[in-house]
Amino acid sequence: MPFQGSYNLFFFRSCSLDNKVDRSPLSCLTAGLAADTAVEMSPDGGLHMLEMAIQRAGEGLTRWQAGSFELLSTVSLASAEITLLQLIGKGSQSKTIKELARATNRTDIPNIQYSLRKLASAGLTRKQGAGRSGVTYSLTEEGCHVSERLQDIRGRLLLQALAGHPDLTRRLHSAAETLEELTELFGVAVRQAEARSGS
Repeated sequence: MPFQGSYNLFFFRSCSLDNKVDRSPLSCLTAGLAADTAVEMSPDGGLHMLEMAIQRAGEGLTRWQAGSFELLSTVSLASAEITLLQLIGKGSQSKTIKELARATNRTDIPNIQYSLRKLASAGLTRKQGAGRSGVTYSLTEEGCHVSERLQDIRGRLLLQALAGHPDLTRRLHSAAETLEELTELFGVAVRQAEARSGS
Protein backbone atom coordinates (compact mmCIF):
# COMPACT_ATOMS: atom_id res chain seq x y z
CA MET A 1 0.00 0.00 0.00
CA PRO A 2 1.50 3.39 -0.93
CA PHE A 3 2.72 5.46 1.98
CA GLN A 4 0.04 7.95 2.95
CA GLY A 5 0.13 11.20 4.87
CA SER A 6 2.07 14.43 4.96
CA TYR A 7 5.77 14.44 4.19
CA ASN A 8 6.47 18.05 5.16
CA LEU A 9 9.06 17.12 7.77
CA PHE A 10 11.97 19.15 9.03
CA PHE A 11 14.72 17.17 7.33
CA PHE A 12 13.13 17.63 3.93
CA ARG A 13 12.94 21.37 4.42
CA SER A 14 16.62 21.35 5.29
CA CYS A 15 17.24 19.93 1.83
CA SER A 16 15.28 22.81 0.26
CA LEU A 17 12.60 20.54 -1.19
CA ASP A 18 9.96 23.12 -0.40
CA ASN A 19 11.42 25.27 -3.22
CA LYS A 20 12.62 27.89 -0.73
CA VAL A 21 16.15 29.24 -0.67
CA ASP A 22 18.08 28.22 2.42
CA ARG A 23 19.85 31.33 3.64
CA SER A 24 21.86 29.43 6.22
CA PRO A 25 25.44 30.41 7.06
CA LEU A 26 26.60 27.50 4.89
CA SER A 27 24.72 28.73 1.84
CA CYS A 28 26.14 32.23 2.36
CA LEU A 29 29.62 30.74 2.69
CA THR A 30 29.05 28.77 -0.51
CA ALA A 31 28.04 31.90 -2.37
CA GLY A 32 31.14 33.65 -1.05
CA LEU A 33 33.40 30.80 -2.15
CA ALA A 34 31.86 30.81 -5.60
CA ALA A 35 32.35 34.57 -5.91
CA ASP A 36 35.96 34.32 -4.75
CA THR A 37 36.63 31.60 -7.29
CA ALA A 38 35.11 33.63 -10.10
CA VAL A 39 37.11 36.72 -9.17
CA GLU A 40 40.41 34.92 -8.79
CA MET A 41 39.97 32.87 -12.01
CA SER A 42 41.49 29.85 -10.30
CA PRO A 43 44.10 28.07 -12.43
CA ASP A 44 42.37 24.73 -11.85
CA GLY A 45 39.54 25.82 -14.16
CA GLY A 46 36.90 25.61 -11.46
CA LEU A 47 37.71 22.04 -10.42
CA HIS A 48 37.85 22.89 -6.72
CA MET A 49 34.48 24.62 -6.89
CA LEU A 50 33.02 21.53 -8.56
CA GLU A 51 34.60 19.26 -5.94
CA MET A 52 32.97 21.29 -3.18
CA ALA A 53 29.63 21.20 -5.00
CA ILE A 54 29.90 17.40 -5.20
CA GLN A 55 30.69 17.27 -1.49
CA ARG A 56 27.65 19.37 -0.61
CA ALA A 57 25.38 17.39 -2.94
CA GLY A 58 26.64 14.16 -1.39
CA GLU A 59 25.83 15.39 2.10
CA GLY A 60 22.38 16.46 0.93
CA LEU A 61 21.77 13.04 -0.61
CA THR A 62 22.87 11.34 2.61
CA ARG A 63 20.38 13.37 4.67
CA TRP A 64 17.62 12.75 2.12
CA GLN A 65 18.14 8.97 2.12
CA ALA A 66 18.36 8.74 5.91
CA GLY A 67 15.30 10.93 6.40
CA SER A 68 13.25 8.97 3.89
CA PHE A 69 14.17 5.64 5.42
CA GLU A 70 13.39 6.82 8.93
CA LEU A 71 9.79 7.33 7.82
CA LEU A 72 9.51 3.64 7.02
CA SER A 73 11.58 1.70 9.51
CA THR A 74 13.18 1.81 12.94
CA VAL A 75 16.21 -0.05 11.55
CA SER A 76 19.34 2.13 11.57
CA LEU A 77 20.91 2.13 8.11
CA ALA A 78 23.67 4.33 6.73
CA SER A 79 23.22 6.10 3.42
CA ALA A 80 25.55 3.64 1.68
CA GLU A 81 23.44 0.73 2.94
CA ILE A 82 20.24 2.34 1.68
CA THR A 83 21.92 2.76 -1.70
CA LEU A 84 22.81 -0.95 -1.75
CA LEU A 85 19.22 -1.83 -0.84
CA GLN A 86 17.90 0.20 -3.77
CA LEU A 87 20.48 -1.18 -6.20
CA ILE A 88 19.68 -4.77 -5.24
CA GLY A 89 16.00 -4.08 -5.87
CA LYS A 90 16.62 -2.48 -9.27
CA GLY A 91 15.61 -4.79 -12.10
CA SER A 92 14.63 -8.42 -11.86
CA GLN A 93 18.10 -9.96 -11.48
CA SER A 94 19.90 -10.60 -8.21
CA LYS A 95 23.23 -8.80 -7.80
CA THR A 96 26.78 -9.89 -7.00
CA ILE A 97 29.13 -7.96 -4.74
CA LYS A 98 31.26 -7.09 -7.76
CA GLU A 99 28.25 -5.61 -9.54
CA LEU A 100 27.32 -3.55 -6.48
CA ALA A 101 30.92 -2.35 -6.06
CA ARG A 102 31.12 -1.37 -9.74
CA ALA A 103 27.80 0.47 -9.66
CA THR A 104 28.86 2.53 -6.62
CA ASN A 105 32.54 2.95 -7.62
CA ARG A 106 33.65 1.34 -4.36
CA THR A 107 36.71 -0.80 -3.68
CA ASP A 108 36.08 -1.50 0.03
CA ILE A 109 34.63 -4.99 -0.46
CA PRO A 110 34.81 -5.94 3.26
CA ASN A 111 32.65 -2.91 4.13
CA ILE A 112 30.16 -3.83 1.41
CA GLN A 113 30.01 -7.37 2.81
CA TYR A 114 29.35 -5.96 6.29
CA SER A 115 26.52 -3.78 4.94
CA LEU A 116 24.99 -6.76 3.14
CA ARG A 117 25.03 -8.78 6.36
CA LYS A 118 23.37 -5.86 8.12
CA LEU A 119 20.64 -5.69 5.47
CA ALA A 120 20.12 -9.44 5.75
CA SER A 121 19.89 -9.24 9.55
CA ALA A 122 17.18 -6.59 9.15
CA GLY A 123 15.22 -9.03 6.98
CA LEU A 124 15.54 -6.85 3.87
CA THR A 125 17.84 -8.98 1.68
CA ARG A 126 18.74 -12.62 1.16
CA LYS A 127 21.85 -14.37 -0.14
CA GLN A 128 21.82 -17.09 -2.79
CA GLY A 129 24.62 -19.38 -3.95
CA ALA A 130 27.99 -20.16 -2.44
CA GLY A 131 31.58 -20.84 -3.27
CA ARG A 132 32.70 -21.05 -6.88
CA SER A 133 29.13 -21.01 -8.17
CA GLY A 134 28.93 -17.38 -7.06
CA VAL A 135 26.94 -15.52 -4.43
CA THR A 136 24.16 -13.12 -5.34
CA TYR A 137 21.81 -10.93 -3.33
CA SER A 138 18.13 -10.13 -3.76
CA LEU A 139 15.38 -8.45 -1.76
CA THR A 140 13.08 -10.29 0.60
CA GLU A 141 9.35 -9.58 0.55
CA GLU A 142 9.88 -7.00 3.29
CA GLY A 143 12.81 -5.53 1.38
CA CYS A 144 10.64 -5.15 -1.73
CA HIS A 145 7.96 -3.47 0.37
CA VAL A 146 10.43 -0.98 1.85
CA SER A 147 12.00 -0.30 -1.55
CA GLU A 148 8.60 0.39 -3.09
CA ARG A 149 7.70 2.79 -0.29
CA LEU A 150 11.01 4.59 -0.69
CA GLN A 151 10.22 5.06 -4.38
CA ASP A 152 6.78 6.35 -3.44
CA ILE A 153 8.29 8.98 -1.13
CA ARG A 154 10.83 9.88 -3.80
CA GLY A 155 8.06 10.43 -6.32
CA ARG A 156 5.89 12.43 -3.95
CA LEU A 157 8.66 14.72 -2.72
CA LEU A 158 11.89 14.75 -4.70
CA LEU A 159 10.47 14.34 -8.21
CA GLN A 160 7.63 16.70 -7.40
CA ALA A 161 10.13 19.32 -6.27
CA LEU A 162 12.22 18.70 -9.39
CA ALA A 163 9.17 19.29 -11.57
CA GLY A 164 9.16 22.86 -10.34
CA HIS A 165 12.61 23.41 -11.84
CA PRO A 166 12.31 22.57 -15.57
CA ASP A 167 15.67 24.15 -16.41
CA LEU A 168 17.40 21.92 -13.85
CA THR A 169 15.61 18.87 -15.24
CA ARG A 170 16.96 19.60 -18.72
CA ARG A 171 20.51 19.80 -17.35
CA LEU A 172 20.50 16.55 -15.37
CA HIS A 173 21.73 14.29 -18.19
CA SER A 174 24.63 16.62 -18.99
CA ALA A 175 25.49 16.88 -15.29
CA ALA A 176 25.56 13.09 -14.95
CA GLU A 177 27.88 12.78 -17.95
CA THR A 178 30.21 15.40 -16.48
CA LEU A 179 30.35 13.58 -13.16
CA GLU A 180 31.09 10.26 -14.87
CA GLU A 181 33.98 11.88 -16.75
CA LEU A 182 35.24 13.40 -13.50
CA THR A 183 35.05 9.98 -11.83
CA GLU A 184 37.32 8.60 -14.56
CA LEU A 185 39.69 11.55 -14.06
CA PHE A 186 39.92 10.89 -10.33
CA GLY A 187 40.62 7.22 -11.07
CA VAL A 188 43.47 8.07 -13.41
CA ALA A 189 44.95 10.47 -10.83
CA VAL A 190 44.75 7.78 -8.13
CA ARG A 191 46.55 5.24 -10.31
CA GLN A 192 49.26 7.76 -11.14
CA ALA A 193 49.73 8.57 -7.45
CA GLU A 194 49.96 4.86 -6.60
CA ALA A 195 52.52 4.32 -9.37
CA ARG A 196 54.69 7.16 -8.09
CA SER A 197 54.51 5.99 -4.47
CA GLY A 198 55.56 2.49 -5.52
CA SER A 199 58.51 3.62 -7.62
